[in-house]
Amino acid sequence: MLDEPRTLVRGKPGARVLIKHAWHTAAEVTGFAITADPASRRLTLGGLVATSDPYRLTQTPLVCVLPLKSGALRWPIMTLAITAGRVVAELGALVEKE
Repeated sequence: MLDEPRTLVRGKPGARVLIKHAWHTAAEVTGFAITADPASRRLTLGGLVATSDPYRLTQTPLVCVLPLKSGALRWPIMTLAITAGRVVAELGALVEKE
């Protein structure tokens, strides 16, 4: 159905997405997926927290960085929640494709 959320990116085994504050890594997320909800036009990151820096996670602005073979994709993080080792973050529009 067209109204259901669609997975845009699903991490392969061993792949990581980074949550960064400036140049510092606030968290590494594995088993991740970035989904788009056509009804609300929201992007959501979900996955398991592999490593984290609690202090850096409280800083702003936070950015979601998806490393690629040549460059990276970056989205601003609008909201972030970490519960029992799982992260859910609402992402803004794609900022940069390096």
